[in-house]
Amino acid sequence: MRRDGGILLRQVRHELVSLRRNPVTLILSIGFPLLFFILIAALVGNKTMDSRNGIRLAQFLAPAFASFGVVMATFSFLAFGFAVARSAGVLKRQNGTPLQPWALLGGRMGAALILGVTATVLVIATGVVFYDVQLFARTLPAVIVTLVLSAATFSALGLAAAVLLPTPQATLAVTNGIVIPLSFFSDIFMFSGSPPAWMSTLGWVFPLKHLVNLFGDALNPRLTGNGFQLDHLAAILAWGVAGALVAAWGLRRERDRATSTSRRPHRRTPAADATPRRTTSPSALALVGGQIGHANTVLWRDSSSVFFAVVFPVLLVAIIPTVNGGGDVVMSSGQMLGAFFAATMAVYGAAVTAYVNMPQGLAEARELGVLKRVHGSPLPTLAMLVGRVAAALVVALLTLAAIYTLAGFMYGVGIPPAWPAMLLTFVAATICFAVLGLAVMSLIRSAEAVIGVALGTLLPLCFISDVFVNGATFPPWLDHISWFFPLRHATGAMTTAASTNVVGSGLSWDHLGALLAWTLAGLIVVAWRFSWVNLESGRRRRSAKPGVAPLAQGRAAG
Repeated sequence: MRRDGGILLRQVRHELVSLRRNPVTLILSIGFPLLFFILIAALVGNKTMDSRNGIRLAQFLAPAFASFGVVMATFSFLAFGFAVARSAGVLKRQNGTPLQPWALLGGRMGAALILGVTATVLVIATGVVFYDVQLFARTLPAVIVTLVLSAATFSALGLAAAVLLPTPQATLAVTNGIVIPLSFFSDIFMFSGSPPAWMSTLGWVFPLKHLVNLFGDALNPRLTGNGFQLDHLAAILAWGVAGALVAAWGLRRERDRATSTSRRPHRRTPAADATPRRTTSPSALALVGGQIGHANTVLWRDSSSVFFAVVFPVLLVAIIPTVNGGGDVVMSSGQMLGAFFAATMAVYGAAVTAYVNMPQGLAEARELGVLKRVHGSPLPTLAMLVGRVAAALVVALLTLAAIYTLAGFMYGVGIPPAWPAMLLTFVAATICFAVLGLAVMSLIRSAEAVIGVALGTLLPLCFISDVFVNGATFPPWLDHISWFFPLRHATGAMTTAASTNVVGSGLSWDHLGALLAWTLAGLIVVAWRFSWVNLESGRRRRSAKPGVAPLAQGRAAG
């Protein structure tokens, strides 16, 4: 028994150490719940709800975002990590070792549990230290039991999702496509208004709302008792058992499939015809068009990129106005709520496509040496970059069309009167985001760091740039910060041009001027720092002292 425990602990430690190679996981599972808690607290204000007992609004926000941290650290992290390990052949190699399957899965689930506890502790501790959140000793055992049970449940569900989905990209898209809508249904991002009855009822079907309710009641100073609620705990346990059964069935099916596949004889396929298709040099326009086609082909093969760039903004257009009273609600500016969020979500989709996905793909290609090989071809640098920016623009325009189609169907949003101005603004914003994404990719050499920086800057700015919320009053310093960056100018120009009561041409020259300034700054950085190869690895090789590698090889041989 002691030996098995040691094996499990070493496997948990191995999984935690491997996280250092994937900072994006740490950002998504630990950083974002804490960041969202801080931003939402700044957004709605930490006003005093009960002056006699010192109860503040953050007392009710902290449990929700602690629950969000548990789900992100267990369900999403475990599912994606398992899918990546399976795709890379890590699980297959580990199955050839004496390591038992229970230790392999237990190590991953243990690491997910530690991440979930860490995310929860960070949110609660931040609330206690900075927002006067109160803790109660009488409910602490219930909080611990709820945390452990929910972490185990969402880990089992994440494992079940991973074994059912074919690729890591599909796993990432599906898990986030489940978690984020359920966060709205489960009152995590519900800090104003009330959801429709059907949405609240649907939320109770899934375990996340039960977790939010348990944490919320345990930290609610107006309630008495020890915090144990057997009905909510039973619902979470039932989902955990179902997830474990599905995961066990899926793992057994994968093992049987791998055994049968390994016994099949491999057949050689004939070589493809190597006859060149083109006998003349392509024009610059053809080169750019080829890059557009190539980039779009790669995008549509990546289900996670399609989800975050296209599906997710469309989904938010359906959810956010609905939970805030409906898309036909008229705002103080005279604009319909559905029309406002259609414009802001279009900007968000363009930012994800141009600022996150496009530079991430280029950074990964550079890291794998693909760009270095392409650099040896007749393709000019300018044609490659222009083609990638144009490809991002094509995807952003498709997202814009999908958003306005849905908004028209759900809320009756029509084509804005100043649609030429809206289209011009949208194109300018997308190009600005793409150039800034290329600048980030030029300054940062690691593909993981590129996506970490891109997401780490985009998502916080979305909360303070009128993308996810409307009419919020921020502290003056936070409001000044938001106006410094281009996202706030893009949403301001886009919502003005998309308004039905627009005056004049609909073009906001001040916002467009700010976008142009950021575009020029990004172009300067790209011209100065862009490289086809990963310069950091080359510097490390050049900085190695002569004779060190042969000496090390000699010692190894000896």
